[in-house]
Amino acid sequence: MKKIILSIAVLALGIILVACDNVETSPIVISKLYTSPDQGNNIIELYNPTEGVIDLSKHAINFYSNGATEVSQNITLNGTVEANSYYVVGSKDHLDAEVKALFDFTYEAGALPYNGNDVIELTISGYAVDIVGVIGSDFTFSQNLTLIRLGEVTSFKPSLEYDRHDFIGYLPELYQYLKNDDYEIKTLEQLLDGPRLEDRYINELPYVNPNNSTSGAGGAVIVTNNSVADGDTAFFSASNGFAGGSVRYFYLNTPEVNGSNVSAEPWGYVASKYNKEYLLKDPHTKEIRIQSIPNYSLTEGYGRSLGLVWINGYLSQFLIVREGLSEDVPLTYQAYDLLLSYKNIPYLTFLKFAEYEAKVQGWATKGYPNNPEGEKSPDWNYSANNGVGGLATTNPVWQPHLELPWA
Repeated sequence: MKKIILSIAVLALGIILVACDNVETSPIVISKLYTSPDQGNNIIELYNPTEGVIDLSKHAINFYSNGATEVSQNITLNGTVEANSYYVVGSKDHLDAEVKALFDFTYEAGALPYNGNDVIELTISGYAVDIVGVIGSDFTFSQNLTLIRLGEVTSFKPSLEYDRHDFIGYLPELYQYLKNDDYEIKTLEQLLDGPRLEDRYINELPYVNPNNSTSGAGGAVIVTNNSVADGDTAFFSASNGFAGGSVRYFYLNTPEVNGSNVSAEPWGYVASKYNKEYLLKDPHTKEIRIQSIPNYSLTEGYGRSLGLVWINGYLSQFLIVREGLSEDVPLTYQAYDLLLSYKNIPYLTFLKFAEYEAKVQGWATKGYPNNPEGEKSPDWNYSANNGVGGLATTNPVWQPHLELPWA
C-alpha cells in the first residue's frame, strides 16, 4: 500500500514539473501607463525589447479593481508587435483623434477600466508576465500621472514583483511620448542628479498669485539669507512679493532640535548642521531663490512663509531628502505638485527617488533603528534614559555623504 501511495505521489510530482516546464513566458513589458483625469483618455503602452516580431494573440491584460484579489475585467489582445517597437492600447472614448491614430488596439467597451489604484497585469496564455501595482492592495500609484518605465528601452524586462521605483512619475497626458523614448530623463542616475529651476518660474510667473494675494503662483525670487533656525527653517530678506522672514521648507519635516515647544530628536542637530554649515554656508557667495507653491497658501500656521529654497539652481529640499535628513515625502500627488516640474517630471518624483536612495543606503533617518545596519545619529545617545535615548550633543561630528553639486 505504501508503495502505491509513493508511486502516486511521484506521478503527481512529475505532472506538476511537466506543467511548470510548459509555462509560457513573454518578453513584452508595460512600458508606459497613462492614467488621465478623464478615464476615457487612459492608455497602456507595451514594448517589445527583442529583435523579433511577437504575436500578441495569446496575450491579455487583466485589471484588478479597488484591491480585488480576482480579475475584475480582462482584455484579450491581437495582432503583432514589431522588433524593438511599441503597441498601444486605448479606448474608443479617447478625446484626441491624433492620439487615437496611434492605437494598435482600440477597446470598444468604454474607458480602459483603471483609475490610479487598480492593478494592471499582462499575461500570456493565462500566465502572468508583467504587473503594475500589488494585487489585493488599492493604494494610489498612478492617478493623474504618466508612468514611464525606468531605464533605457534596451534594458526593459517584465517583472512579477511591482516596485514603484521601476517607473518614473511624469506629468499626466504626455501623449507626445507615445511610441518613442524622446523623454529626456530615463535613468536613476539622472533622477538622482535632481531637478533644476526652469526659466518660466524665474521670468514668467510671479511669486504671489495675482488673483489671490494669500496664495503662490510658483514664481522664484532672489533673496538674501539672514540666518538658519534648523534643518527645515531659515530666515530670508523680503523680495518681489516674498514678505521676508522665516521660511518653512515645503515638503520637508526634518527632526527637531530643542525649542520652546519641541524637544530634540535623533538627527535633528545633524539636519540643522547640514543646512547651516553646508547648504547655506557663506550665503553671500550663492544665488538663493525662494519659490512659492502654485495655488497654495504663502504661509503656514506659525506665521512662517512656505516655499522651496533653491541654491545656485539646486533644490535644497532634494539635497536634504537625499541625505536622509527628513521624514518621508508625500506618497500621492496633489494639483500643485503637477505645477512644479522639471523636464515634465514633478519635483515630488525627484524627491521620491532621493528618499529611495537614502533608504537603500541606510542614511540618517532611513538608518537605525528601522534599518539595524544603517547609520546611527551622532547627536544621539540611544542607550540613555533606560533605552529611551537622549540628546548626546548639539554639535555633532558629521559630514555629508554626497558632495555639494556646486562644490
